[in-house]
Order: sequence, then C-alpha cells, then structure tokens
Amino acid sequence: MKRKMIFGMITTVVVILLQIPVFAQEADVELSREEMALQRAHDKVSRAEASVARASEAIAYGDSLLAAGEQMMTEAKGEIKTAKDNLADVNKKYNAEKKSLEKDTKTKDRIQRDKARNNIRELDAKYRLDKRAAEDQLKAANKKFEQGKNNIIKGKEKIKAGKAKLKPAEKSLAEANKALTAIDGESLHDDSDAVEADDDSTDIDGKDKKEKKKRKER
Repeated sequence: MKRKMIFGMITTVVVILLQIPVFAQEADVELSREEMALQRAHDKVSRAEASVARASEAIAYGDSLLAAGEQMMTEAKGEIKTAKDNLADVNKKYNAEKKSLEKDTKTKDRIQRDKARNNIRELDAKYRLDKRAAEDQLKAANKKFEQGKNNIIKGKEKIKAGKAKLKPAEKSLAEANKALTAIDGESLHDDSDAVEADDDSTDIDGKDKKEKKKRKER
C-alpha cells in the first residue's frame, strides 16, 4: 500500500515537472510577441535596403559601361584615322615605287629589265603584307568603335532599368522605416506606462505607510 502511495506521489511530481517547461514556453511566446513584430519590421527594412542597394549598383554599373563606351569610341576614332592614314601611305608608296620600276622594264637592257621585274615581284609581296597590316589595324579600330557604341547602349539600358527599380525601392524603404519607427514608439510608450504604473504604486504604498504611522502616533 505504501509503495502504491509513493509511486503515485512520484508520478504526480513528474507530471508537474513536465508541465512547467510548457507553461514557461507559453509565457515566453506571450512576452515575445512585441519582439517578434519588431524583428519582422527590421527584416522588412533590411529587404528594402537590399533592393535599394541592388538598384543603385545597377545604375553605377550602367554609368561605368557608359563611361567606358565613350572612352573606347574616342580612342577608336583616333585609331581609325591613324589606320586610314597608314593604308593611304602604303598605297601611295607602292604606286610610286611600282611606277618607277615599270619604266625600267621597258628599257632595252635585258639585265635591267629582268632586275626590274624581280623588284616588282618583291614590291608586290611587301605591299600585300603592309596593306594587310594596315587593313587589320583599321578593322580592329572599327571593332573597338562598335564595342564602345554597344557599351553605351547597354549602359543606358542598365541606368534606365536601375532608376525604374530605385524609385519604388526607396518608397518601400521609407514605408518600412516608418513602420519600424511606429513599432519602436509603441514599445517605448508601453515601457513608460509600466514605469509610471510602478511609480504610482510606489506613491500609494508610501501614502499608506504614512497614514498607518499617524494612526499609531494617535
């Protein structure tokens, strides 16, 4: 009989101990509701700040593309002019030298004629190489010019897209900050009310003690 009573008491104690954490957890949930609301407000602000940052980065990237494109086009214009001048010089020099050699091919001196023909063949080979180099230079400069133009187009598109996203992102951030400030204000107001209640309770207790002391003196 005693064993059953002891076993029953132990079982009751265990059940009570198991229920204590549950009650404590429920109390924590009740106490943390304001903190959870505050955390959600902070998270919303963080997300809005991230959106603003992404939009700003897109605009900055667009600006860099635009600047790079303008610089490339400026450099390419100078390189195109240089390449065209080089090509013109190659053609001019070739035509002048070939004209002189062709005169020598009409001479009556057979040795001089053969030498002139050999020189023309060498001149033609050199001209093809020089012309190809000048044309490659011009081609590279034109390609650089087009790349610069494309960078400008892409940069303007990035800036436009970034600005389109920045405005609503900034609006969302302002609203999120406003909501956070409101929640912080309510939390501070509740804390001040609690402090005032404690002060009022303290004043009432003090008055009661004074009344009791007066009665005793009488």
